[in-house]
Amino acid sequence: MTLSVHGRDYYIEVDGQGLMSSRAPGSERALAELAARELAGHTHPRVLIGGLGLGFTLGAALDVLPAGASVVVVEFFETIVDWNRKFGFESATDRLADPRVVVEVTDVVDYLRDAKRPFDAVLLDVDNGPDAWCLDSNKRLYDGPGLTRIRRALKPGGLLAVWSAEGSSVFEQRLAEAGFTARSESARARGRKGEHHTIFLGRA
Repeated sequence: MTLSVHGRDYYIEVDGQGLMSSRAPGSERALAELAARELAGHTHPRVLIGGLGLGFTLGAALDVLPAGASVVVVEFFETIVDWNRKFGFESATDRLADPRVVVEVTDVVDYLRDAKRPFDAVLLDVDNGPDAWCLDSNKRLYDGPGLTRIRRALKPGGLLAVWSAEGSSVFEQRLAEAGFTARSESARARGRKGEHHTIFLGRA
């Protein structure tokens, strides 16, 4: 895994394959904003964010969630956590130091399996989406058993929001089979001319 800087933009690659950059964070922010809209009326929502990345989803979540929220960030790579603390990635503050945030460095699949308290929402931005992986092991998160595991970690009526580089009717069907009422929304990566990404939304 490498972190590089080109001009003002940061890029993270895994084995030479682009994973994320700070150049087009619009859809990562939209992931949190759409989830927060679905949680309107919750004064103390308990939220899990799977995949820290460059911190844009976390930052957007902290901007729109109420003061009583609690956010668990689960990131597999400790290096990515360290980079966020060191570089900030366009944030003026250390988002990980927010008192609402707890960071867990572990596999999100394992964390969800062992979770003791249910969540109001689970937000996933792991790899390039449910059908495109840099790490083959991430399939365990998005297959049928993985989605069932997530549903069990949610409160009744809880929300699953999934970032994806592209849409997938197959994944929406998989969500339905795992017990979610599913839909998807399109989000621009960058302004009005950025490419379209997809946010899958499922109610348990």
